[in-house]
Formats: sequence, structure tokens, C-alpha cells
Amino acid sequence: MSLLRHTRTGLLHLHFGMRNGRTVLLRDLQKAPLMIVRPFELPCGTLMVFVVNPTGGVLGGDHSELRVTVDGGARALVLTQSATRVQPSPDGEAATQELHLKVAAGGRLEVYPERTLPFAGSIFRQHLRAELEEGAELGVTETLASGRVGMGERLRFGEYASRVEVWRAGRRVYLDALRLCPGDHTRAPGVWGGHNYAASGVWVGSGEVKDWPAVPGLLATGRSAGGAVWLRASAERGPELDAALNVARESLRGQLFGAAALQIRR
Repeated sequence: MSLLRHTRTGLLHLHFGMRNGRTVLLRDLQKAPLMIVRPFELPCGTLMVFVVNPTGGVLGGDHSELRVTVDGGARALVLTQSATRVQPSPDGEAATQELHLKVAAGGRLEVYPERTLPFAGSIFRQHLRAELEEGAELGVTETLASGRVGMGERLRFGEYASRVEVWRAGRRVYLDALRLCPGDHTRAPGVWGGHNYAASGVWVGSGEVKDWPAVPGLLATGRSAGGAVWLRASAERGPELDAALNVARESLRGQLFGAAALQIRR
């Protein structure tokens, strides 16, 4: 190990609750390089925060931990200000991220970060665990680039691993485990094909989905055995993927949560 190497551990703990009929941020614990921009209340009453990492990206050996708690009646939306840029890891150490989400009955938490962009030679592993009480609502998406495509780094990262699990009332209702280690097999047609960007998502709510979003060859949705709604999508271009994902997300939010479309101010 190089004596010049030094890693960072970022912490961000957020607790949302209700005060005088409005969602407020009751507590926030921040440890650099993770921080938030001050909360913004959207027209629908949801409280929005942007997670910010002011450094040049995530380095091998770095670890970040995000914990979000939402009380009953509160509505919280967590976004990131920019893409997560995973820098090369010459020492072979992974950058890691842990997300722990807890939502009480009657609460709603939505987490829609910008895409993860793995540089050539990078290693990134993350684990998201959401624990919901009966009657809680949750929405989560993640998007992944195949690398810095414009710089010839398509599928040149070392490893990308993501595990997402959702528990409701003590029972697991959704599990998605993905591990990509690019090599000859992942560059063959049928894995990514000609697509450069991928997305996944999960939503849990009390509403009924009657109009399932779908775009042939680009996006599909369905329901897990536990009752969670899932989404899968991939596209050649990032804007094409983002547009389809946004339409599908708002459709599912409206049907599952009875929520108005998000009006995000950046």
C-alpha cells in the first residue's frame, strides 16, 4: 500500500418528521465529504434535499454511509447534485457505499440519485437496505453508465456491485443483486448489447398499478412476489434513458402514492 494513499469516510444521517403540519428536517449529521444543501419545500409539500460531494469523485478505499429516517406523515425526497464519479483504483481497493432507509407508517421517502459513472479501473460496491412499516411508501432508482463512453472507456471499470433489499413489516419484499466484472463475456452481445446506460427502480405503496409503464426495447416494469413494483431500463444514450425513466417514475408515483408530479427546482 502506498504511504501517500489516504481514504475518506463520509457520513450523512438525516431524520425527517412533522411540525405544525409540514415536513421538516429534525436532525442532520454531516461528515465530509458528504453534505447537503439546505432543504427546499416543493409545491406538493415534499421536503427535498440535495446530497453533495464537493471533491473530484469517489476514490478506491473511500466509504460513504447515508442513513435516512422518515416519520409518519412526512414526505422526503433525496437527490444528488451531480453524478457519482468513481475514480480508478490502482491499489485494487473498492470504494463502498451503505444506504440505510427507515420509513414509518404514513411516511414517504423517495431517493433518486444521478447516475453512477465508473472510470476505467474503478471498483465500486454499494448496499441499500430499506425498512418500512406497514403503510409506508418508498421510491428508489439507480442509473449506471457503462463508463466514460466518449473517452473510449466503455465497460473498462474493474467491478460494479449493487445490492438493494426492501423489507416491509419485517418481511423482505424485494431483492436485487447485481455484480459486473467487465471482460470478454460482458462485452459480448446480449449483456449490454449496444446500450451504454442502464437503470433500475423499486416502489412500494398502497395504490394499484393499472397502467404499467413500458417502452419496447428500452423499459419494462412489473411486480415482485412480495408486492413491490420494479423497473428495468437500458438505452444507447443517457438522455433517452433519463426521459423514459422520468415518465415511468411519475406514472408509478401517481398510481402508487396518489402523488402529483414532482416539480424539482435546481
